[in-house]
Amino acid sequence: MKKYIISLSLLIVLSISFFACKKDTTSLKARMFGKWTVNKIVVTGYTGTDALTKNGTFNCTTNDYIDFKGNDDDQFEQSLTNQRSIGTYTANIDDKFNLIFSDGSYYCTISTLSANQFQFSAALDKSGVVKVYYLSR
Repeated sequence: MKKYIISLSLLIVLSISFFACKKDTTSLKARMFGKWTVNKIVVTGYTGTDALTKNGTFNCTTNDYIDFKGNDDDQFEQSLTNQRSIGTYTANIDDKFNLIFSDGSYYCTISTLSANQFQFSAALDKSGVVKVYYLSR
């Protein structure tokens, strides 16, 4: 009888563990997760001498990417023209998230997010600069 109770208890614990560990595929963070190829970035809002060199449409290569990590630190890695930078991101409940780079905080709004396409606009904090990212997998 003792073996039966132990076996039954073990089976119940394993069943609960199995059903409790569902994979999150619907949250914003889960949908953003992974490596995305950067196709182009459209930049507006720079003024003065920066306007001539920093505003415009910048087409990217297949080596340019943003990788949203699934770790507990909420890090992401961006590599554009072989310049790699690391930052953190926070996903909100709605279709908004924040990116924190060394050059400042970006407040982002998603236009499109599917399995293969990801488009969002990122407004640099208190500057008027907006970058629209076009990503794909």
